Amino acid sequence: MRSMKIILCAIFFLTGLSSFASADVNWRQFEGTTLNGIYFTANYIDAWFRPMAKKFEKETGIKVRFQVLVGPQMRKKQDIMLAGKDPQLDLVMLQMDNRGGKLTAAGHLEDLEPYLKDSSLTPSNYDYPGDWLGGCLNTEKVIIGQPMNNIVWSAQAQLLHIRADLFKKYNVKVPTTMEELEDAARKLTIDENGDGKPEVYGYLSRGWGRLTTASFATYLFNFGGSWFKTLPDGSKVSNINSKESVDAFEFYGRMIRDYAPKSALSNKPPQNAALYAAGKAAMLSALNYWHGLADDPKKSRISGKSTTILVPAGRAGSFPNIPTTSLAISKYSNNKKAAWLYIAWMTQKHIMLAGQKAAVPMCRKSSWTDASYNPPTPAWGKSAQIAADYGIAIAKPQAIAIGQIRDLAGEVMNIAIRDGRRSAIQAEADKAAKKINEIVAKTEKGMDFSGALPKFAKKLNQSDQLAPIKAEGLHNLGN
Repeated sequence: MRSMKIILCAIFFLTGLSSFASADVNWRQFEGTTLNGIYFTANYIDAWFRPMAKKFEKETGIKVRFQVLVGPQMRKKQDIMLAGKDPQLDLVMLQMDNRGGKLTAAGHLEDLEPYLKDSSLTPSNYDYPGDWLGGCLNTEKVIIGQPMNNIVWSAQAQLLHIRADLFKKYNVKVPTTMEELEDAARKLTIDENGDGKPEVYGYLSRGWGRLTTASFATYLFNFGGSWFKTLPDGSKVSNINSKESVDAFEFYGRMIRDYAPKSALSNKPPQNAALYAAGKAAMLSALNYWHGLADDPKKSRISGKSTTILVPAGRAGSFPNIPTTSLAISKYSNNKKAAWLYIAWMTQKHIMLAGQKAAVPMCRKSSWTDASYNPPTPAWGKSAQIAADYGIAIAKPQAIAIGQIRDLAGEVMNIAIRDGRRSAIQAEADKAAKKINEIVAKTEKGMDFSGALPKFAKKLNQSDQLAPIKAEGLHNLGN
């Protein structure tokens, strides 16, 4: 993401993609159809996904009308239209929070398996699931027996954005463990003028309430914790009060309390990314697409000085959290085949490669390995690809009543930051777990979760953990 120039160049590239679509599918078989979808606004959506609709219309004769909303409004509007079995909704965007499970439980999403097997609708070289990265496939699965009802196209990753220049200047070891992460944060909280107030903070991440859960997830998993566990009888219960989960809350709370600016308690990701780009933090724990701001010379004071690595391993290992974005079809659509044609067209190899070149991390293996693709920075390429292959897409608690459960988990985080005592965190976690179990028993009654909760992907080995650091030549620091 050397600057927005990359995105702009990629968009110009996209406009020249005509006639690359697979010839074994008649892409104009539903010419004259109009599809309706509700999407959310985000920089990677605006940079690639929405512009591609115009290209799709030109090649297929199918019009696509988008209603573009912020994430919560999008989900609310989808819920209203699906609950009403409104045929005017064709395409459903699923964003980051196990929507597939919730909407499947309600019977709202179309099974895509028949469309995948239909040679008149799916290109012969589509290669699903063979060309999809492992972590992308391990997503949106909440209920046992859930059909294949969404195609995952993008996997953002919770990565650690680091000021390579500061690590070099102060000869600080680039962290690969949680202990090293805290040590680096301590050493890089810098009071340059001696006034008792740091000019540069060692660490920055989201730090208060329910919204912290997505940023916290990787830390939770790396410590060996989890949102839920499945009992032998197939029921699902909260696991946020386990020793490992409380360890993670305690660590993350201390990082925010001791090494982050006070504004982290209220900042959203854009504000934190702007602070990092302004040179106010040595490390930022955030999704990978925010690196674009840090590397934009028109908006950043640290352009060319920052890179990304994987969030350091904890005692349980390294399990990258990869919030995903996928496409599904409403069960009530009158244009299901045309809607599938849109999904199939958008997720073709050459189309997703174009998105990759627009600095959007894609789920196809070939998007990363194509000889024409050059990542914004070596470490960004290594860390984002490894995360998409190894990661788990449980950014938020995988449950139907996700909002209520995030609120309860957020209260545990508030105690971890504000108080910090182990006993206080444990007490709040016990209280939250009891309430969560009551909610799950009520909202998910009769569902069999045995073996159905998303599993951890394979554990990263040390060489994979070090790969982004070595790619940037930072592996000899602090020795």
